[in-house]
Amino acid sequence: MSTSTVPNQQVAVLGGGISGLVSAFRLLQQGVGVTLFEASDALGGLGGTFEYRGAVMEQFYHVMLNSDGPLLSLLEELDLAGTIRWQETGMGFQYEEAFYPFNTPLDLLRFGALTIPERLRTAVGAAYITKFVKDGAALDGITAATWLTTIFGASVFEKLWRPLLTAKFGDLFNTVPAYWFWSRLTREKGGAKEVKGYVEGGYRAIANALASEIVRMGGEIRLKTPVLSLHETADSVRVHTESHWESFSAAISTLPMPLLQKIACGKIHGAVPQSDLVYQGVVNVVVILKQRLQPYYWNAIVKQGFPFQGLVETTHVVPLEQTSGRHLVYLMNYCHKDSETYNRCDYDWEFQAQKAIRSLYPDFDQSMIEEVKVFRAPFVEPVWPVNYLADRPEAQISGSKVFLATTAQAYPRVNAWNTMVEIASETAVKVCIELAGQTAPVVAVDELTLA
Repeated sequence: MSTSTVPNQQVAVLGGGISGLVSAFRLLQQGVGVTLFEASDALGGLGGTFEYRGAVMEQFYHVMLNSDGPLLSLLEELDLAGTIRWQETGMGFQYEEAFYPFNTPLDLLRFGALTIPERLRTAVGAAYITKFVKDGAALDGITAATWLTTIFGASVFEKLWRPLLTAKFGDLFNTVPAYWFWSRLTREKGGAKEVKGYVEGGYRAIANALASEIVRMGGEIRLKTPVLSLHETADSVRVHTESHWESFSAAISTLPMPLLQKIACGKIHGAVPQSDLVYQGVVNVVVILKQRLQPYYWNAIVKQGFPFQGLVETTHVVPLEQTSGRHLVYLMNYCHKDSETYNRCDYDWEFQAQKAIRSLYPDFDQSMIEEVKVFRAPFVEPVWPVNYLADRPEAQISGSKVFLATTAQAYPRVNAWNTMVEIASETAVKVCIELAGQTAPVVAVDELTLA
């Protein structure tokens, strides 16, 4: 149901990704007016899509897990839950020139990259992490590298875990807390089977459904409207765009912390938390194929000189009806937005992707390729430092009416749409409590339903 717990209040939402859309949606459900500002010409952020010969395809690979409670609850509200396709998936592991299935305990025992004693120790260590470590908070103060070396031994760490951590975080891998690793591993491999889901129409369908509800409930969405500066007065938050200044009762920023500090003025500027947080970007090469390439959804790759850290064939989950029968392969390289790697030209990345596929699959025929697309995102995930839990940003910037719903708050949760739905919903409730002066009742997130 819709409520009017905080009438005559207007909130600015900065950013039209999933965090911004959910923030606006939740505020409107509470009767709060919303204006959403998005700098680009499309909503969805990392859930962006492109069209190819009449088919809608994802710029970056996305799936959901059957344990993604906040996201699945949102899809219920949007009447999209019935369109989810669930599919059991698996992964492979390319270690130098050999390929191994990597899905069962038996697969691990056959994993030839490790000696037999190393395989046994790895099996015991993985079971310990996923079955017996129930609370990872104590791991916040220790690096993943140190923790994994202790559990698996130096040899296994160097062969297996170090290359994977380096692939994700580069030279900063040694700063990442074990808490992050534990959270990621238990989410992905905590269950007996790996099951992934995909909404009909992709993540664009979710963004479109949220946008439709925002407009229906009276919210305003402004595309191609970057916020140039943010300033707080005694009784309002002022938003400056290319056209003019506007005043709001509060603002929610979904921007990466360094970008927020760039536009924050006055006392907000000095109060932005984690303003120097380092983020990894990603270069994502999408190869559109006429036929299936590999037997598994995901292939982790540890191979000397290989220019990508993984290969994901999303059409193990994405229905072929959506891609007009084509198969989609994503090759990703996580790197800083200012690096030479990130800024290589598209042609070079297209060439590297085709060369990389041929090196993995000698029987691969160039004629299987229809098209190659290159996409970049500069702020994918923060490089978490140890002891981050104590410094993780709160939902509200201290002493202001500027609130946050950003990836900087995700830790130790996995940086995924499910987490951001949860964070944005929590932030929206806090905004409503603030605007109501903590006197009027505010409907809890789990009680909200569509009007």
